Amino acid sequence: MLQLTSYERMLRYICSSAGASLTDTKAQKQMIVNWIMAASKQIEKFLGRELKIAAYTEYFDLSEKQDLYFGVKAYPISTLTDVYIDGDSEFSGAESEIDDCYTSTNDDAVVLPYDPGITGFKKLRARYTGGLAYHGVQSVFAVSSVAGTWAVGKFAYGGTSEAVGIVKAASSTAMTLEMLYGIFEAAEVIWQSDTEAAVAASGGDYATISSITRQSLYEQYPDIVRACEIQVRYYWKHKDDFELSSTQKDGTNQRNNFDNKSQLTPEAQALLIPYHRRAV
Repeated sequence: MLQLTSYERMLRYICSSAGASLTDTKAQKQMIVNWIMAASKQIEKFLGRELKIAAYTEYFDLSEKQDLYFGVKAYPISTLTDVYIDGDSEFSGAESEIDDCYTSTNDDAVVLPYDPGITGFKKLRARYTGGLAYHGVQSVFAVSSVAGTWAVGKFAYGGTSEAVGIVKAASSTAMTLEMLYGIFEAAEVIWQSDTEAAVAASGGDYATISSITRQSLYEQYPDIVRACEIQVRYYWKHKDDFELSSTQKDGTNQRNNFDNKSQLTPEAQALLIPYHRRAV
């Protein structure tokens, strides 16, 4: 499962005062992080797909004269490692590899080069690397011309993009930043600051982003991350009164279940629909 947002981002999003954030306490962190995990899993179930880039193994039922197999749980497929067939459905070492397999145009299906000639349940195994991002909100950058001492926990400010992130790891060649807002750009100069409010593109510690090694889900698909944050904010706001969505004239309480299929808020669902796994 990919954790779709972070505690630091939620502290800022939940707070009602512009430029402020919730107080960082152990109890607050415990509650918010647990809601983030719950909402992240809920969103992956709603979308019907895995979002984290990782190595996956999946099995498929073979049908007559079918060479296109949709339903991979983590797409787009970036690397199709191998495809094997086993008439006994055991895959214990006696299976045979099908060479020259490839992925569909949208990288969301495995394509066989020929009809294997057998049908049945769990006859086909595909191993591949797929998904949308390695991390929900942390991006990795190759850097050069590093000046000063960069420290974990400080803030980075994009001189061109005006993006802001929290330093999670730093060296003379690479940096990992937790994105707070904006999108960092290749070739821009980034500046370090002790506080989020005091970042400024002048003096002090700086570095140049040589290239973007791994973009976070937030930088590539900010609507998915925001959907999670909307859901977490809803859970946090109603943590003590889920059963009090509305009160009737007779004093009884009524809940808003949104719909029968999902407990995600309508606003979160609206942001997620473009990424929903299509039915085939």
